[in-house]
Amino acid sequence: MWYPGWLFLALFLLAFAGFEVVKHGGWVIPLAVLGALVPLAGTAAQRLPRTTDAQERRPGLPPLRWLCHPVPPVLVLISFTVFPDTQQQAAPGFTLGLMWLAVVALLRARRPFRQSAA
Repeated sequence: MWYPGWLFLALFLLAFAGFEVVKHGGWVIPLAVLGALVPLAGTAAQRLPRTTDAQERRPGLPPLRWLCHPVPPVLVLISFTVFPDTQQQAAPGFTLGLMWLAVVALLRARRPFRQSAA
């Protein structure tokens, strides 16, 4: 089952990111690919085996669940909308945020429905 709201958002953001890639080119292309890979890295990190012993945990490894949450890419989109002076400066980071949010929305669109306890 698919969540139609998340699916519609993902398709819209993918189309918008594709438009930005075609319009600007250059550094926009590798950052769009990076934006697509960031939430997939978070998904892969969630599948790693969890340890309960504090001594076995690696101290330098931050939790990567936040890579699959919609707030960080929205903050990237806001920052690259507000702070750069020109469109050419804003386009790579903005497209990174678009692709990141599109993949997050796609991952959320294909989550299984939660069954309510009756």
